[in-house]
This record gives sequence, C-alpha cells and structure tokens, in this order.
Amino acid sequence: MGLREEKKARTRAALVGAAERLFAEKGYDGTTVADIAAAAGVSTRTFFGYFRAKEDVLFAGADERLAALAEAFGEGTADMQVIVERVLAASDDLAGPDRLAVLFERPELRAQGMQRLIAAQRLIAGWLRRTYPDRMDATLAGAAAGAVVGALVGAVLATDAEEEPADRVRRALALIAGLLT
Repeated sequence: MGLREEKKARTRAALVGAAERLFAEKGYDGTTVADIAAAAGVSTRTFFGYFRAKEDVLFAGADERLAALAEAFGEGTADMQVIVERVLAASDDLAGPDRLAVLFERPELRAQGMQRLIAAQRLIAGWLRRTYPDRMDATLAGAAAGAVVGALVGAVLATDAEEEPADRVRRALALIAGLLT
C-alpha cells in the first residue's frame, strides 16, 4: 500500500473510531456528521469523501468485505478458504457490541444491515451456481448461501465467545463448508 492509500485508510479508520466513540457517548441521534469529523480531525467535506451519510460509518467494514467478496468471485476464485481470508483481510472492522446495539435499536439501520446481508447472499448464491453448476441449481445455491450468511451472522453475534470475531467467522464457515462437501 502506498503512502496515499495508507493515509486514506488511517482517515477512514479515524472517522469510524470517532463515530463509534461519539455514538457510545452521545447516542446516535445526538451525534452529527460535524461532530464525527471534528473528533477525527478532518472537515465535514472530508467525511463526505468517505461516507455518503452518518449511518454509512456503521457499515464501513461490511461494505469493504462485500466489495472484497464481489472481487474474489469476479476473479473466478473457487477456493472458499482463500475467499474467506481475502474478505477478512479487507476489513478488520467486524461489528462490536457497541455498534451492534446502535444497529439493533434503529429500524432504518436494521433495514440497511438486512440489505447488505441480502446482497451477500445473492453474491454467494451466484458464485455457488457458477462454481458448482452440476451440483447447485437456483434453489440449492440460495439455500446454501443463506446458510453461509446465517452462520456468519451467528458467529458475529456470539459476543460472549472468548474468540476473536475473525476466528469465530472462520470456524462458522468451516462448519458450513463441511456441510456443503
């Protein structure tokens, strides 16, 4: 990663971190984009260079992982373990308990989260159909993709587990991969 990309990644991380702190301190409704930008040491214009709106900060890691998933599938990668590692490497920002609490308390944020889950399910189902055309029709690919997404959600929501979130995700996907083979 070049210097420019590193600076962009640091700025993005600062915005996400500032938003999480402010949401925890002031609540979601009590936090403005200007507050987030100021806490991150940037202008509101810079904020909007990274995110369309305040709620998008909550989904920053999910959007990065979804883009990495689409990219891996677009390259024709057929090894699920390689795909998992690429997706996890795209963002170490798996939703923590504070962010999940904000997401669960707001219907419009739950809806946005659901849209991202459906997008992931569709990507995975399409990949399964292309990768296993002799084994997966639309119904089976959709069911298997739903199982994958469900396993990921369950692993992330297992906040009482002592493992790191990424390790929980790896274990959940290994379980599903075992069922699909």
